Amino acid sequence: MKPLPVKIVSLLLFLIAVCGHSTAQAQVPDSALCKKASGLFAEAQRVCDADGGELWGENLWGPVLLVRDSDKLTFSNNPALLPVSQKMDALYCGVLDSDIVVAGSAIRFKGSEVAVVPMFDLSDSAMVEVFVHELFHRFQNRHYNMNEVVYDNAHVDTKMGRTLVLCELLELSKALSSNVLERKPHVERALAFRKWRWTLFPDKITDECRFEFQEGLALYSQYRICFQDSLKVAQQLCQEVERLLSSTNLSRQYGYNMGAMYACLNDIAPSWRQDAFPSMNLSEMAGKLYGIDPSKLEDTTVLKRSDSYLRVIQDIDTLEIERQKVIDKVTESLQSKNVIYLRTNDYQMGFNPACVMGLDTLGNYFTVIELKGDFGTIYSEYGCLISNQPILVVLSSDIKKLRKKSPEFSIELNKGWRLQRCEEGYEIVNN
Repeated sequence: MKPLPVKIVSLLLFLIAVCGHSTAQAQVPDSALCKKASGLFAEAQRVCDADGGELWGENLWGPVLLVRDSDKLTFSNNPALLPVSQKMDALYCGVLDSDIVVAGSAIRFKGSEVAVVPMFDLSDSAMVEVFVHELFHRFQNRHYNMNEVVYDNAHVDTKMGRTLVLCELLELSKALSSNVLERKPHVERALAFRKWRWTLFPDKITDECRFEFQEGLALYSQYRICFQDSLKVAQQLCQEVERLLSSTNLSRQYGYNMGAMYACLNDIAPSWRQDAFPSMNLSEMAGKLYGIDPSKLEDTTVLKRSDSYLRVIQDIDTLEIERQKVIDKVTESLQSKNVIYLRTNDYQMGFNPACVMGLDTLGNYFTVIELKGDFGTIYSEYGCLISNQPILVVLSSDIKKLRKKSPEFSIELNKGWRLQRCEEGYEIVNN
């Protein structure tokens, strides 16, 4: 089965997708929560105002919904977004009465492009970064019509895909850690590793560029606006590459850093942002800005002798063994019929980008996921496989847990839907 591209709602950090109807009755939050929310809005607006549109030609500040997942308690700087609200200092507080996904995202809502920020359990500074990240997605939706972006980069979790992505990221780290005059050899080698990868996966060029443009530029904007220090931005991105070196789940992670790093390198000519467009190849622009001739990039024989390649391959077999264990687990679950098929393609989902792994022809595997739709809600920490077939929720070996709600697994079906046995295991169907 060929993996199915999943419709992307801009997701950052650990995202839980929850959508449902709540009563349109304003709640009064405790004073500490109100104070915290006011502080977050004020600081997020301050950093956006401090940028003053220098980065993208306009101030990113705009309508925001800060939503508590458990009860949809919501703070906003725009009362028109809430059915009923109370003024709390400079904000408005109410209960979100909508089917929108409560996840880090930017959506079209009540006639406006709105940034949606869940109340994550993070430090105030990290939460302000989430605000800016989602506000940039709002900017993308308004200027580039990017609220319907589809891409699938499962190939990055294959052994060669992972090897060449990590090599490229390492070379970009070396470039950002160097002064401008010493960057060219590292940028050149990064592009050579990319050329090698695209030779192996030519049908994935568009998907990679979309991922890097959407999430890479959001991360770049988040750091540039919040840190206001290009050196600190470079250091942060390089630290994150070190973390990715030991990850088996790159396909939904790498594009954040890859796109952000090329954007930082392209800042030697800041005017590049004025010509940005969704199908832009950020790496190709870097090649032009640093005077690199694509026809003279190092061949694979030379690249295999590079420090980056030698470092990556030290651990690549271990990472591949770990991925194979997941493939074996999912295959065994399918064969033993410990699975649930969701017989609908009308759903929304929440997931952690760091918990998604491409499993070759099986599809994309989500370690933890929440699914929401007309059928109801499913939450699973046992895993979920998505391919061009209906969703497969992979269960533990104890099939009896299907009927029990637990912190690890639960199914709450709406009227007209039921769980029943089928030839392949279980299925959720509409009566």
